[in-house]
Amino acid sequence: MEGTSVLQATVRVEMRGLNKRFEDVVALDNASLSLQVGEVLALLGENGAGKTTLMNVLSGLYRADCGDIEINGQPVHINKPLDAIHQRIGMVHQHFELIGNFTALDNIILGQEGSRYVIDVAGQEKRVSELCQTYGLHVNLRTKVKDLAIGTQQKVEILKALYRGADILILDEPTTMLTPQEVDNLFLIIRQLVDNGLTVVIITHKIHEVLKVSDRITIMRRGKVICTIPTREANEAKLIALMMGAESSGDCQESVTLTDCGEKSEPMLQVRGLTVKDKHQHLVVEDVSFEICTSQIVGLVGVAGNGQRELAEAIAGLRPIVAGEIALSGKDLTHASIRTRLSKGITLVPEDRIRQGILPHLTVSETMVLGAHHFLFKDNQIFDLKAVEKKARAGIHEFDIRTPSEKTATCKLSGGNIQKVLLARAFLLDELVGIQLLIAFNPTRGLDIMTTHFVHNKLAALRAAGKSTLLISEDLDEAMQLCDRIVVIRASRLVGDFTRDCYDRYKIGAAMVGGEG
Repeated sequence: MEGTSVLQATVRVEMRGLNKRFEDVVALDNASLSLQVGEVLALLGENGAGKTTLMNVLSGLYRADCGDIEINGQPVHINKPLDAIHQRIGMVHQHFELIGNFTALDNIILGQEGSRYVIDVAGQEKRVSELCQTYGLHVNLRTKVKDLAIGTQQKVEILKALYRGADILILDEPTTMLTPQEVDNLFLIIRQLVDNGLTVVIITHKIHEVLKVSDRITIMRRGKVICTIPTREANEAKLIALMMGAESSGDCQESVTLTDCGEKSEPMLQVRGLTVKDKHQHLVVEDVSFEICTSQIVGLVGVAGNGQRELAEAIAGLRPIVAGEIALSGKDLTHASIRTRLSKGITLVPEDRIRQGILPHLTVSETMVLGAHHFLFKDNQIFDLKAVEKKARAGIHEFDIRTPSEKTATCKLSGGNIQKVLLARAFLLDELVGIQLLIAFNPTRGLDIMTTHFVHNKLAALRAAGKSTLLISEDLDEAMQLCDRIVVIRASRLVGDFTRDCYDRYKIGAAMVGGEG
């Protein structure tokens, strides 16, 4: 899907010799990058490679320790986001920065309203509508953002950047929460943007998407820019070799082997009529029933915000249950404590690794044993730091966590490496008490290719050992690859149940949004 713009050879951004260090963590190491007019550049690399850090420097969220940036041939100093906006740079982050109770129009013009005394709403709405028409970004501008689908919210974020005059648009993991139909639409929008002379940078781990939508691909590894190649010269094997180092490329070719669940499998998890309310007493899970057998991976998919998180937290004991029952191996756990559920082998990889997964200033070793510490020591009153650090070093090695040491504060790690810490913590519980049910919420979000394969094989190993997994994933391809069944949640209810022999990504996507497949 390479562009043919005659503008493509014109350099728009030149970044040279950028370095960035967060205390003892080197995030950028003499990194240089060139962006051209009218192209889609994909940034690929393993966790902690520096992709997002490099773009955060360009968008003004971070200030480089040293190095130079030129835009349209002129040296610039980008010390804050406002500087980037003045340089016509916009960044759409993986987690949208929108105000739910504001309309789409309010969010788009926020901070750019003009006069402090008189706001020309009609004139601004006309300008935004013209942008919608020019770039094929169809949005009901008067609808509150909280009532918009995730794919439409992403369009609002893109319109925000365009309204501020961006001609350099950075998209961080843009397809993570989208249905297949929305991904196809996004790629059409991206091509429309570059055909109009914009430069688009995509940060992603999904190689098949990179090969489909980009014009050039830049590979980063451990803070360094390794190379930039035209997409037409790339293939999956070559990109993996460049990302991981040629000596590692063979390791990530392993595939997950799934076997039939079998008619004799017994239910491991039984959920009957589960109903959950939020703090405002609104129903967020309504009369949900399903079961997971032993030696089975069941996928729960849906557009973000349709009850997945609340359902997972209710099963894990983090959220009170209004009605219904939860049983594990036939034993009722509906009102059991979190510690009891942990002792029975229920563990959760949470949705939000920062807000729900860590206490930021705890060390990596301390974070890795949270929850598991109940079963790590014979005397719970004694915290054996040496034993904890020994376990942490083993987890760091097994999960290839990029950290200066087990004593580093967890908040200093990249997002992908924090995710690895949470996965290592979950599997530590398997070592101590034995996992019976793993609730894995987007377990490979932000992980590089090799680590994703590693995690997939760990899930397959649990399955082969007679254990069960509830995989809640916003990556439909991942769910279809790993799961024996996929159930769809929409508006707090289960609305679809697909077995492996009936998988159709567009039909599943349609069930997620309530449309036709």
